[in-house]
Amino acid sequence: MTSALDDFGGWKGTLAALMAGTDLPGPHAAAVLAEILAGNATEAQIAGFVTALGIKGQTTEELAAMVGVMHDAATPLHVPEGTIDIVGMGGSPARRVAAVNVSTMACFVASAAGATVCKHGNRKASSTSGSFDLLEQLGVNFEVSPDKLGEIVSTIGVGFAFAKAYHPALRHAGPVRVQLGVPTVFNTLGPLAHPGRVTRQIVGTADAELGARMIDVLRATGSDAAWVVTGAGSLDELTTNGPSTVHQLANGEIATISIDPQALGIAKPADGALDGGDAAVNADIARRVFAGERVSSKDRAVRDIVMLNAAAGLVVAGVAADIETGLELSAEAIDSGGAAAKLGELVSASAE
Repeated sequence: MTSALDDFGGWKGTLAALMAGTDLPGPHAAAVLAEILAGNATEAQIAGFVTALGIKGQTTEELAAMVGVMHDAATPLHVPEGTIDIVGMGGSPARRVAAVNVSTMACFVASAAGATVCKHGNRKASSTSGSFDLLEQLGVNFEVSPDKLGEIVSTIGVGFAFAKAYHPALRHAGPVRVQLGVPTVFNTLGPLAHPGRVTRQIVGTADAELGARMIDVLRATGSDAAWVVTGAGSLDELTTNGPSTVHQLANGEIATISIDPQALGIAKPADGALDGGDAAVNADIARRVFAGERVSSKDRAVRDIVMLNAAAGLVVAGVAADIETGLELSAEAIDSGGAAAKLGELVSASAE
């Protein structure tokens, strides 16, 4: 059996090139991933590839080509034009203990403020509670058909695409990823390969240097507007305990800016104020945020970081002209009961 990878010297030629520090042309990188997703690669070949690529470092051309393969292999999902994603890449050591599901909560707030949101994500991997663990606790049925999810996003304005369901071909790489136990190129590709091919994204990464490449990839793969963010302490979201680095794509141009929460009037959270827990603990936190609770310092701190990330989503969606306006709209979305109502609507619609 022949494959496109044979044109580049097969696995032997590929691994030799990577081990020599040679960047792969886009078609070569695409051919490798296509072989993996088709189930034609051995575990040793997959492990060798992701390890050698990680040591060499991933280029924009390599990543963009592989995102294209991921899109082609994904289960199709149709969402309205202008739909945004708010997603963190994970991998931050600080999120392995007591993590709060900031981006998931921000999706409901941004939707209540006027954005159309379809978050692409998964269950927990390195954190204490993944997006979809939280959604399950909140009563959301995320195991709906692609047609049903598209209808939900169109009518309610918020929905969630379970990565495992939309990228079934990744099962061929799953055992190797578990056995290696370290981030690989698949951790980078996931947030960039939304099955609905959204063109407006907030993507969080713990590695600001990688973020600079990821924004290039988003531009190369057709995004209209995007922020790739790294928060203080190398968190994969906008943070309130210090400035965040933002690689920003707008009108085809890329710029790097800093978002200083204190300059926006957000108080620095007390130590431990942003600690979460397992899915049940985080579901209680989410309900308190959506209820507009501000009695304790913890309530206020979580509210602030959720509003900040929702505000960024509103800017990328074109709903808010700037982060300051986005914060005002986010506060109104919570205090009016809009965010809580969005959750209720999604729970009801997904159960039908």
